[in-house]
Amino acid sequence: PLGPALKESFPEVEQQVRIHKQGTQVKVGADQFSETVTFGGQHFFDVFDFPLVNGSLDALKSQNGVVINRYTSQKYFGTINSIGKTISIQLGERFEDFEVKAVVETLPSNSSIRFYLLISDLNYPKLYNEQTLNSEWFNVTPETFVLLREGVHPNTVVQKFPSMLKTAMGEEAFTNSKYTAGLQPLTAVHLDTAFPTGLAEVNDPKYSYILAAIAILILAVACINFVTLSVGRSIKRAKEVGIRKVVGAERLQLIFQFIGEALIVTMISLAVGVVVSVLALPLFNDLSGKKLLFEPNGFSVFMAVLLVIIIGLVAGSYPAFVLSNFKPIAILKGKLVSGNSKQGLRKVLVGVQLMLSIFLISSTLVMRKQLSFLQNKNLGYDKEQLMVVQLNVPRGGRLVERVRTGFEKAEQFKAELSKTPEVISVGASSHDFGYGGWTNIGYTDDNGTYRTFNLNIVDYDYMQTLKMEFAAGRNFSKESPTDYKRGVIVNESLLKEYGWSDAVGKGLPGKNFGDHEVIGVVRDFNYESLYTKVTPLVIVMDPAIILQGAQNVNIGYTPVPKLMIRLHPGNLTTSIEKVKEVWNRLTGDEEFVFDFVDQALAEQYRNDMNLGKIVQIATLLAMTIGSLGLYALASLAMQNRVKEISIRKVMGASENSLFVLLSKDYVALIAVSLLLSVPITFYLMKSWLQSFEYRVDVGWEVFIVAGAISLLIALATISYHTIRTALSRPAETLKYE
Repeated sequence: PLGPALKESFPEVEQQVRIHKQGTQVKVGADQFSETVTFGGQHFFDVFDFPLVNGSLDALKSQNGVVINRYTSQKYFGTINSIGKTISIQLGERFEDFEVKAVVETLPSNSSIRFYLLISDLNYPKLYNEQTLNSEWFNVTPETFVLLREGVHPNTVVQKFPSMLKTAMGEEAFTNSKYTAGLQPLTAVHLDTAFPTGLAEVNDPKYSYILAAIAILILAVACINFVTLSVGRSIKRAKEVGIRKVVGAERLQLIFQFIGEALIVTMISLAVGVVVSVLALPLFNDLSGKKLLFEPNGFSVFMAVLLVIIIGLVAGSYPAFVLSNFKPIAILKGKLVSGNSKQGLRKVLVGVQLMLSIFLISSTLVMRKQLSFLQNKNLGYDKEQLMVVQLNVPRGGRLVERVRTGFEKAEQFKAELSKTPEVISVGASSHDFGYGGWTNIGYTDDNGTYRTFNLNIVDYDYMQTLKMEFAAGRNFSKESPTDYKRGVIVNESLLKEYGWSDAVGKGLPGKNFGDHEVIGVVRDFNYESLYTKVTPLVIVMDPAIILQGAQNVNIGYTPVPKLMIRLHPGNLTTSIEKVKEVWNRLTGDEEFVFDFVDQALAEQYRNDMNLGKIVQIATLLAMTIGSLGLYALASLAMQNRVKEISIRKVMGASENSLFVLLSKDYVALIAVSLLLSVPITFYLMKSWLQSFEYRVDVGWEVFIVAGAISLLIALATISYHTIRTALSRPAETLKYE
């Protein structure tokens, strides 16, 4: 009831739209599909803009109109010209006919509001009774959008919420319910993790920051390379600068010349980079799980020009000021030497490169360690070979009745599947893993403390099928007739939350719960993602004993039962086909939709896994660029030490001792870079790991491995010049002295 109440109570609200999704069955001719149908407010297209292919956007102002997108139109009818065609959608106990009144473009994946079939919320009375629609504030089913009038600040509206809610709900109900409501701008939804996730996917902004930081790090490494090489070449260009100055060139002209050269190189790099970006975009989209498009516009052109200017200035300024400062007399008399200061500067720059490379290597190792932990952690149940199939139960009537009907249907499937050799066992549960949205119950206990727990409704075989362990008590048993009506199982986290040492034989401390008794305590299992700790959980077979004592019921995902089918290891394709045969035999035309628990769990960590892959590639790039810088530094350094090495060889130094002499500076450089990168890596990786409730330690072995990898790469990079210099013949290098 929130949306209509806001529109009626506040003149600042120009329009309200409720959006709600539900899974149901859809018939088109002789074909039947399992689909997600979206309910939208009558003024949906007055608030949101979607590109219209054909038809009328007044479709939602009638009860029997349906809006589909281009993809759905092609899927059902093989054409986008589907206006006037009929689609039957199951609402309640029967199928209702809807006429296609509009076709919109297929919505992009980055849209917060996506739909395949959209019908009007005028159909809500077919699903919910009058009390649910107008009085049940705690049954938060739809997501509500409000369009504020021009010039209205959201805070002025939010400040009026409490008084409106007290009036609508009753002051006592509002005070005791912990009910809160606020406004969040639509443009903030995608990257705002402060609010609960609704219809739209919410991405943690840290991933965007990390990717941007990696890009900047790689650019920084490349700029350092440019500076290192330019300074190294300064001696070779010294005479050019001297002659230019003699014939009248001013220092400012030389500065512009060298910065201009850097800008030209940067422009060429930009052109090559754009081509590579276009070619590599499909690979990046696959790695990141996004669908980015390369669409040049005014803003992107401006950013490209700005990037060229900034990088050109950063990379070219220092060499320009160094070269332009040379004295013509000293240059032309041959008195200009490279000096230790420039060699020291080059070492500092390469040291920074090495530090960034070691940081990326260390970060990659930490991320691999954490992701491996997520994939292999004992979750408290066996996730392998565990298949999930959502049962379809017509909407209509009380939720408790729908759940009971679903479990009756589950028993039919279990009886048939038990005859299938490929199936080990079958259980049924209102909630599965990997999708979140468990039913959350809120109530005030006997001491006046407001408490919450999650609720799952299961059958007798659920615990056995998932191979869960008990800390105390026992599982539901068919040999104990009272278990169905009175039996309750809780997890260890509920005991900790309530301060209980033992729960068996007790009841939940609420006045209005039905007659019940805790018969078992299951060991904590991670029924939600590893980003969050295990919260209190209550498991029952009959939800009525809990629901009648609840003040708040928040259902994130439909509690209609799911079959949890454990398959024998082996040929999964054959096993799936056998389960599908049973499904088709019992349901007829219903579409067979299934998932596997391990795959659903992996999807929870998709962003982190994608990030790990991108960081690995970025690390390889940074190491490659850094190695080029180290190679150039070694080349320049060895050129300056050829005569020194020759004299040492004449005095009796061996090749091995010379190799150690030439390499030790670089080993020391790597050691210093490693020491500097440790606190940075430790802090940033510790911060990243904080987003996981269950996580690994950073560990010193990460830095030891990163240092060893960097040392091996560095020695491999400089070994050519080092060995060549150490093996040089004194007679060749000293014959002109």
